[in-house]
Amino acid sequence: MYAGQRLFGLTHVPFKLFEFISWSLPGQAITLSIETLIRFVTFTGLGQTSATGKLIEIALAYLLVLVILSLVAGFYALTLGTLKYPWGIRGAIAGLILGFLAILLANWNGIAAWNAVPDYLWLFGTSLAWGLGLAWGLDRYWVALSQAQDPGRKRVLGQAAIGSAALAAAITGFGRWLKVGAAESEIADSGAVPDSSLPSPTAPASKSGFEPVPGTRPEITPIEDFYRVDINLLPPGDEKFLDSSDPLIQRLLQQGGETDLPADFYLLAVDGLVKNPLALSLDDIKSFPMVEQYATLTCISNPIGGDLIGTTLFQGARLKDVLETAELEPNVIDIKFTAVDGYTESLPVEVALDPETLLCYNMGGHPLTRSHGSPLRVYTPGRYGIKNPKWIIKIEAIDNDYKGFWQQRGWTESGFVKSASVIDTSQNGSDGMAMVGGIAFAGARGIQSVELSVDDGEWMRAELDRPLSHLTWVLWRAALELTAGDHIITVRSVDGEGNVQTAEKSPSQPDGGTGHHSIRITI
Repeated sequence: MYAGQRLFGLTHVPFKLFEFISWSLPGQAITLSIETLIRFVTFTGLGQTSATGKLIEIALAYLLVLVILSLVAGFYALTLGTLKYPWGIRGAIAGLILGFLAILLANWNGIAAWNAVPDYLWLFGTSLAWGLGLAWGLDRYWVALSQAQDPGRKRVLGQAAIGSAALAAAITGFGRWLKVGAAESEIADSGAVPDSSLPSPTAPASKSGFEPVPGTRPEITPIEDFYRVDINLLPPGDEKFLDSSDPLIQRLLQQGGETDLPADFYLLAVDGLVKNPLALSLDDIKSFPMVEQYATLTCISNPIGGDLIGTTLFQGARLKDVLETAELEPNVIDIKFTAVDGYTESLPVEVALDPETLLCYNMGGHPLTRSHGSPLRVYTPGRYGIKNPKWIIKIEAIDNDYKGFWQQRGWTESGFVKSASVIDTSQNGSDGMAMVGGIAFAGARGIQSVELSVDDGEWMRAELDRPLSHLTWVLWRAALELTAGDHIITVRSVDGEGNVQTAEKSPSQPDGGTGHHSIRITI
């Protein structure tokens, strides 16, 4: 399965099955699973939350398939396995039944839509191979078992066979997990050739005089460390970015005079309540004036003190320019986005027309990687990641308040970022002095000040760096004079509108977590 996906772009059944289930689960179940996974990774300190989370999800996908195949194998042993046919016939029947069920699942709804004939043949072929292998293995096992006359020997033989099968499955699954995990970054970055005309982002040369405390996260997040949280085990890349069966796309193609398009063709449809429907290639989008802005993006599920947040340089066209070219009708309320993986999101029309809302094709000074939304994603100022859809293929102007994927599952509609401040590091100095440093972020409201408290004492102001823009986090540092022993250091921020960050702890659902971040240090 893995080799077929990597070499030929065929369906990787464990991944597709896992993604289908994740799309189909009730909202509360999805939310619980995501938050549980984040808490587990954070508590165990296994590494970067998003990358480790994806590896665990991949492992679960393989485990799910192993469980299903084990159940099917048990059913086979009770039914087909008792027939007097040769093992080859029994295995072929089992494989064809499994393949038929897989095809039914693949066509259950559009969420799990796969690539017609090649994938169907692949599903039947792999199912048939599995059925034949199962029948042959069980046939050999039963022959060996029948030759063991001693009951104790039978039991030992049976246990050994089961144990060997379980061990082989575990080793295989773990090996594939590691192999896929190692290849994920390679897959994610494929097709994203650096643009030599764009420099890698660095802090402006005029920005100096502030020295972060060693251990503070970098002001600009390396793209390889930028978080990725979405509902796909691997980023979309093999799918067509154009669904020729869509009536809208058909109409756009007829207007453009195109009847047949290559599989890798990208087209952004802009339609709905517009006077001038558009079908834009990536080059068309790049023909609009390019805007670049440093901005911080954070996941709505980012725990207090978490790493699901990053800052980089976003480059792209203003969504406003594209929508004005399409000429919105006066009754438009929302702008709806559809991604190639089926994800949907919307923005109020006034937010979509904000000059800082972008259709981004570059991130970190280079073309978007597949992990981060290639070829096109949305950046929405001051809102959580759920309001910044990736891999978009359609923009639609509508006259109603549309609820996107996460809103349908109980999450916030506005997506406004809550104030958050984090202590990244502490360094003990001489004479009872300790240096602490970290970041603070409050969306588009900016940060007015950062304050620290020692052992629930009075609040003291930290020193702030000058942010890269009003849309980015701010780095801060503070020197604290402490007595010998253990101390609890707590941080809070005051946003640009004068609002003090709340100490009340709340979960991420429905509109982002709150609370103060604290660490324990010893002098």
